[in-house]
Amino acid sequence: MNELLVKIRFLIPSLPRAEKAFAQALVENPDAITHLTLAQIAAESNSSEASVIRFCKRMGYHGYMDLKDAFILAMADGSEVHEEEIEESDDISVILKKVFQSNVQTLQNTMVLANEGYTDALNAIIGARSIHFFGVGDAYAACQFAFMKFCRLGIPCSAHSDVMLQYTIADNLGPGDVALAVSYEGRSRNVVQAMKIAKKRGATTISITKMNKSPLLKYTDISLFISVSDLTIGRDKATRRVADQFILDVLYLGYITKTKKDYSKCLKRTQAAIDCNKIM
Repeated sequence: MNELLVKIRFLIPSLPRAEKAFAQALVENPDAITHLTLAQIAAESNSSEASVIRFCKRMGYHGYMDLKDAFILAMADGSEVHEEEIEESDDISVILKKVFQSNVQTLQNTMVLANEGYTDALNAIIGARSIHFFGVGDAYAACQFAFMKFCRLGIPCSAHSDVMLQYTIADNLGPGDVALAVSYEGRSRNVVQAMKIAKKRGATTISITKMNKSPLLKYTDISLFISVSDLTIGRDKATRRVADQFILDVLYLGYITKTKKDYSKCLKRTQAAIDCNKIM
């Protein structure tokens, strides 16, 4: 059930009005589809039978009955996973379990949205002459995480928090370079502008975001999506950064594995340089 709803929630922002009405009705009341006919559910969701059929096909099903059967099967396998909020009465052990489960669920939901873009992104990074990461705020922390990993391999790369430096780097990119952006909603003006510049210069652009419809995707060649909902007041939920780092680590490990190059000497050397700074 959870996988179906993750896919539907992901599609909703990009759907036409009538299909969106049906999709939102499914998310709000998934049980309804198990006992309503096509005509009934179209009327209940203020949609139309034709729009329902189009949505079913968009989801990869032949028609309404196929989608209905998928929901019945999913509900038999298990109900939707609901994230638990942290309560004032929770002790630290309960908070620990809730945060752990939230992170695990985010990674599982992100896996539902995995597509061929991962292969394309890895191939682009393997063939890149340089890799540059773009993000602002806490997304920059994920970019810096990736930069530190690739930098230790001796690969030309960058991750700058300064906007002017981001624009400068983007403007100096070209064919053979990779620009990778991390943006939760894909609406950060600075990141969108940097990717616009990079794409104009001919670089391959990759984005990690939760939105399948955003300004960032206009300038993105390869899109990798996370599935996480952050409704906190300060948009400070750590799970989105967990998902970002998960994807970046996948690309890093894929790189060092698929390039068939022995990076052990390089990693040992850089680790030795880092260890020199430790107090014995």
